[in-house]
Amino acid sequence: MTNPRNATTGKGGKRLYTWRDEAYWSVTTILSGGIPKPALLPWGIKMVAEGAVEFCDQLPAMVAADRDGAIRYLKGLPYAKRDKAADLGTLVHEAAEAHALGKPTPPCDEQVQPYLDSFALFLEDFEPEIIATEASVYHRTEHYAGTLDMIARLTLPDGESGVYVIDAKSGKAVYPEVALQLSAYRNAEFIGLPDGSEELMPPTDGALALHLTPAGYRLIEVRTDDDVFRSFLYAREVFRWQSE
Repeated sequence: MTNPRNATTGKGGKRLYTWRDEAYWSVTTILSGGIPKPALLPWGIKMVAEGAVEFCDQLPAMVAADRDGAIRYLKGLPYAKRDKAADLGTLVHEAAEAHALGKPTPPCDEQVQPYLDSFALFLEDFEPEIIATEASVYHRTEHYAGTLDMIARLTLPDGESGVYVIDAKSGKAVYPEVALQLSAYRNAEFIGLPDGSEELMPPTDGALALHLTPAGYRLIEVRTDDDVFRSFLYAREVFRWQSE
């Protein structure tokens, strides 16, 4: 899994952005540490159990050869699954950027292609005018940063047109904390450009979650008003307390 520009990932998966010698905690790291995730532990246990069953024939030999190594392998399965999802997200970003620049979609493997096909269907259906992709955004006052998938102008099925922050999700579901994530992006103060300059975050009319599956996609309007942004800042304070 690669880091976004100006970001480093430390021990425990905590990501930190550096901009002009200032450090900013990433939005996703804040949400990971500041929002309870009761479903995460059962999911991790399930990943390990499924891995043990899938490789039950090989496990005795693995344990005999290197017991500690076998344990590390099983413990690492949830993280491998997480990183695979992150890699898929990176490919979607690259496809969006290629679309915005009029370039061919980059090649990918058979498992990823159905998701990119769904993304291509979204582009065909909505013909979004993509303003920015994979932009690193910063809030100097509130001291956070993140990398949004895209900012685009499009018309929703109800006829409402506007500029939206869009986040692509490729998991089994879209979870409520996406509202906190997108509210943080919408309220960012500036975009950090590759040449080191800053550009004001453009005004946006709302936020959308693009849920990609091998069978198609859903475009979900996400509430990102002041109350939701305030909740994100509360989550950041919980994360800060845990960290400090």
